[in-house]
Amino acid sequence: MNSSKQKKKGSNLAVQGAILALAGIIVRLIGFAYKIPLVNTIGDVGMGCYNKAFSIYSFALVISSYGFPAGVSKLVSARMAVKKYKEAHKIFISAVVLALIIGIISASIMFFGSDLLAKLVYSEKSKYALQALAPTVLIFSLMAVFRGYFQGMNTMIPTAVSQIVEQIFNAIFSIVLATMFLSKGYEFAAAGGTFGTGIGALSGLLTLIAIYFMSRKLFMKRVNKDTHSSDSNTYPSYAKLVLMTAVPIVIGSATFHLTNLVDMIMFNDALRFHEYNQETADTLYGLLTGKYKTIITLPISIASSIAAATIPSITTSIVLKDKKQIKRKINMAIRFTMFIAIPACVGIFVLSTPIIRLLFGETNLEKTALLLKIGVISVVFFGLSTISIGILQGMNKLRIPVISAVKSLLIKIFFNIILLYVFNTNLIGAVVTNIIFSFSSAFFNMRAIKKYTRIRFDIKKTYVIPAISALIMGLCCNIVIRLFDVMNIGNMISTLVAIFVGIIVYLLLLVKLKGVDEEELYLVPQGDKLVKLLYKVRLLK
Repeated sequence: MNSSKQKKKGSNLAVQGAILALAGIIVRLIGFAYKIPLVNTIGDVGMGCYNKAFSIYSFALVISSYGFPAGVSKLVSARMAVKKYKEAHKIFISAVVLALIIGIISASIMFFGSDLLAKLVYSEKSKYALQALAPTVLIFSLMAVFRGYFQGMNTMIPTAVSQIVEQIFNAIFSIVLATMFLSKGYEFAAAGGTFGTGIGALSGLLTLIAIYFMSRKLFMKRVNKDTHSSDSNTYPSYAKLVLMTAVPIVIGSATFHLTNLVDMIMFNDALRFHEYNQETADTLYGLLTGKYKTIITLPISIASSIAAATIPSITTSIVLKDKKQIKRKINMAIRFTMFIAIPACVGIFVLSTPIIRLLFGETNLEKTALLLKIGVISVVFFGLSTISIGILQGMNKLRIPVISAVKSLLIKIFFNIILLYVFNTNLIGAVVTNIIFSFSSAFFNMRAIKKYTRIRFDIKKTYVIPAISALIMGLCCNIVIRLFDVMNIGNMISTLVAIFVGIIVYLLLLVKLKGVDEEELYLVPQGDKLVKLLYKVRLLK
């Protein structure tokens, strides 16, 4: 009976994980899509201001809100499991008050300290973007509590819906406001773009509040009938409990985001050290983050979202102490990540110039294409790093990814000093140290997984077959581009056709070479539909 309950819970976890993964893919695709017109509207200089402000904002967000979803979810779900509904409700209310206090303090520091923070990143004009982002910190703190509350209720749907609503409003208003303020200068256009993030966050929060009040009446009936909860615990004691649960999560997340902050400060400080003027520094940083990282991050995000759907299933197998299933599922999670990361790496390398021309036009075309060719291997390493972090967290080895990140950051700082300060390699140096960081992070995490599970990684199915399929795919993409070039067909059509041909060729080869089987396809979001499609086209028999 107990085993049956655990299996049912595991199945539910997998479904909820798949819902969140699918929402994650949609959110990331929208995020990628709106960044293109935003970059084209405010330019590389404006994106420099925009992303410098965002790096500080992201770190403030980690401190003020990242611990709430997991922390509140953990505490609420523990009470719900033993029918202590009154305690679950008290935890939620305590967390809302705590989020308000922390959010107001963080937002105030960011708003009133914007001058000082802008000077810290050597971009005084970024202060307007920082001021525009400040209220969003408070909004996200509250939103994080609501998401944690619903996850604790064992439903990911409100979180998924709010994420999509948030990103849609963010995309629309970021572009509209950036365009409206462009005539006042790129620094105000960047501020307009960041203000759109706040509107998006507010729409997401209002969505969650609406869902909460729609379900509140039913839940409050449970609260009023609750006879299991203790009345001795006060709201301040629950707030303290939320804080104690959230702080370790915040420390872990802050370590990863600190890397981006340190990287930004060192990159801009090195440019200042070599006497680049502020506009040039903003342009270079905007090119690095607005174009190069936007393209590099997309396949990593999609791969991570798909692979993340398998993490709850791994956690269930760990709880059941099923070592065989643990190893099988870890291998599958890594393979699903590589199925996307490896072809993306080859595709971006082959199509770097056409892709940049299609998305961002001719401005700094050759420079950005060169960065992509050099840095695209980091897609594979970051993919491995991201999924290995999820696996280790699923194994309850929370300290290991943090230690790996600290080690990798120290290695990156060393190479930053050599490449950015000593040799003045600016953009290329930043890309190379990014590769070094992603490789070292992946190496430390993968080594830890092997140590604690004694797993034998399936090298052939994980790396060899996807690599062979991707290389042939890359050759086909190159032929399409060259053929269309000879025929004088425009860049947009030739690039889109090359990508389409590449996807078809890669999937055909992956299935034909038995890189993936039917059982494994069912584990990805919408896997049943994918299997039916493959049967229709006779790739599966």
